[in-house]
Amino acid sequence: MDTGKLKHILFTRKLTDNHYEFGKKIGLSLEDYPFIDIELRDLPEETIENLKTNENASWIFTSKNSVKSLLESFPDISNYSNRKCFAVGEKTAEELRKQNFEVIVPENHNALSLVDKLEKESSGIPYFYFSGNMRRKTITNFFNENEIKYQEIECYITHLIQPDLKIDQFDAVCFCSPSAVVSFFSKYQIREDIPCIAIGNTTAVKLLDYTENVAMSEKTNIYSMLEICNEYLNS
Repeated sequence: MDTGKLKHILFTRKLTDNHYEFGKKIGLSLEDYPFIDIELRDLPEETIENLKTNENASWIFTSKNSVKSLLESFPDISNYSNRKCFAVGEKTAEELRKQNFEVIVPENHNALSLVDKLEKESSGIPYFYFSGNMRRKTITNFFNENEIKYQEIECYITHLIQPDLKIDQFDAVCFCSPSAVVSFFSKYQIREDIPCIAIGNTTAVKLLDYTENVAMSEKTNIYSMLEICNEYLNS
């Protein structure tokens, strides 16, 4: 591509006007096309009652979508903020803190790091694990292998969507979830010289199933991803 032009970046999720402005400022031309759609589930009353009555159980969240779903079905959740909470990632934790929960976040924002935390917890504590339909088995395998009592609550459904695009027009492709990676590569292949930028470790690992040209942003936000794109393409 002509190096005199702004580098053309595809994001596989929706961006804001501020993201577009920041991208243009650092020499990037952005387009966004979501590759997944999230459907929040209504949780049964029985599930909500279990959450209320099991005072000793700890709660585990690996996505802010789980928090959003729970809030819709359990609007007075802040009355139960004494529950011990674990969250993978600061964005998920922040949604819980808004409801007055104190949240434990592993140093590395992935399920393996969370399992390391859980191994240090007292034995005999039950867990509620709030998940989506495409979740990995890392946490449930840990529970089953160690005979830990838990209830998995599927809070949302991820639908894969694949817009029609001319992929070769882009200089880089950015991914914010493993599900978006799966959705994208089920339809498209990209040239080896096109870098794929991941928002975090779990997404980066999933990308390595499809390409070796993977970079990860320093922080788990869109601005950090844009800065990595700039370093790769404009330096």
